Amino acid sequence: MGKAAFDDTANLPEGLVGLIGKSEVSLTIADYTRPDCPLVAANQKFFDLCGYDEAEVIGKNCRFLQPEGGAGPVRKRMREYLDDPRATDAKFVVPNVTKQGEPFLNVIYMSKLTRNDRTELILGSQFRMGNAMKEMAALYDRALSEDLRQLNLLTNESNWVVLGSFEALASSHSIIAQSKFE
Repeated sequence: MGKAAFDDTANLPEGLVGLIGKSEVSLTIADYTRPDCPLVAANQKFFDLCGYDEAEVIGKNCRFLQPEGGAGPVRKRMREYLDDPRATDAKFVVPNVTKQGEPFLNVIYMSKLTRNDRTELILGSQFRMGNAMKEMAALYDRALSEDLRQLNLLTNESNWVVLGSFEALASSHSIIAQSKFE
């Protein structure tokens, strides 16, 4: 299993913890029920993407990746998505900066994880846009498809539900996961 970091007080389902650790895709989980929606989980692919380590990530809102002055109008669209109870998933292109100060465009896929019709977690998947984007996108597609297959397996063991068809989720690069805390 790959390296991943978790806030132990988040009480994430074991299956979701395993998925985050094994994923070949950059994944994070933010706790929507806590003030400022801090990250409560991140995997090694995320640490590799941004250059930060566990102590600099867990417990912080992901805005720390934005350049000085913020991310611009995309922040408003992200807030609208989070505030819209009908919206289940969305993707955004956000300007970010690595710990080393290197700017990059981050394609972020966000999915709301709900329990009892209440959003509790936000699952984020990040993909750095760059010169080798087509080649990397194919690798990302395969890794995300495997993660979605794993999420579907989890639904047999819990009350969390994966919304939408596997094909639609994989082709749109969205992850929509609904699960139950064990």
